[in-house]
Amino acid sequence: MTSRGSTAASFVTFSVVALATATACGSTVSGTPTAADAAAASSAPVTTTATTTTTTTTKTPTALPEVDAADFAGVQPGVYYFLSQSGKFECAVLVHTDAVAGCQGEMPANAPRVPGSGAPDVMIPANVVMVEAAGAAEFVNIGDIAFMDPNRGARTLPYGRALEVGPFTCSIDESSGVTCETGEHGFTVSDRAYDLW
Repeated sequence: MTSRGSTAASFVTFSVVALATATACGSTVSGTPTAADAAAASSAPVTTTATTTTTTTTKTPTALPEVDAADFAGVQPGVYYFLSQSGKFECAVLVHTDAVAGCQGEMPANAPRVPGSGAPDVMIPANVVMVEAAGAAEFVNIGDIAFMDPNRGARTLPYGRALEVGPFTCSIDESSGVTCETGEHGFTVSDRAYDLW
């Protein structure tokens, strides 16, 4: 004997299946669309899909005439110093230990604040920008003259000339400032702007 509940459930199930089948089959209508049909079609919601394209920029060094690196060598082997034309930056390429290139001077006002030398919990203005042989460039604050010639014998690197030492190439552009780079990392800095990569 079938209960009333199971009969009702069977009827509901059958009705839903029949309705789904009828909807799926649809019907074909012959004729010409009317203005009302066109208006209904144009007011239908439109779905669009947005795609995002990511572009990766890799800086390619521009080949500049080179200076003789020996003219910029410091007293200590593997240390090379140069000054910017403006006199605002003193820079060095150090390859005697861990290879690094950097500049000291007055950094642009929009440069990020960094942990203080000897006080890492205090954020202060950076006084150095540097790039190591393997790693992105960064701003730091140091308490010594790591990138300044202690003998005050550094020469000025002319605009449009490149100093190549170890893995680094450094140059100075009159409008953008000092650039030092190695592989895919480096920096450009002036007293007004910077770019780290």
